Amino acid sequence: MKACVLYISRTGNTKRLAEAISESLKAPAFNISSTLEPSLTQDFDLLVIGTPVMGLRPAPEVQSFVKRLPECTGKKTILFCTYAIKQGGTLKSLEKELIKKGYINILNVSKRGLKPSKADFKEILNEINRSLEDPSTA
Repeated sequence: MKACVLYISRTGNTKRLAEAISESLKAPAFNISSTLEPSLTQDFDLLVIGTPVMGLRPAPEVQSFVKRLPECTGKKTILFCTYAIKQGGTLKSLEKELIKKGYINILNVSKRGLKPSKADFKEILNEINRSLEDPSTA
């Protein structure tokens, strides 16, 4: 399965998690910005999309990017977020938009309160790898 990691980061937490996922999956990572075209995703079978939580919602750039993604049939997604207090409906709102476009979301994961010296992503990386090994998501 050819994967890519797409993310936006404000404080560096989401970027560090995106880079750890990218390294674990041996997949390229792309910073979502107003210049990143959703058509870039056409060559990938799995989109791993990450956002910081902002007001209990995804970052506006991520929301906009997901809305601009092309419709598809059966392309898979994994969603992740980083947050300080509560994640709210961040991942559910992205998942809902992706499902409307024909994507299959296989996992939502989140990480709270990252500290630069203690960024332990082992649990999240294990969860992602387990979801990709599950025959029902293959």
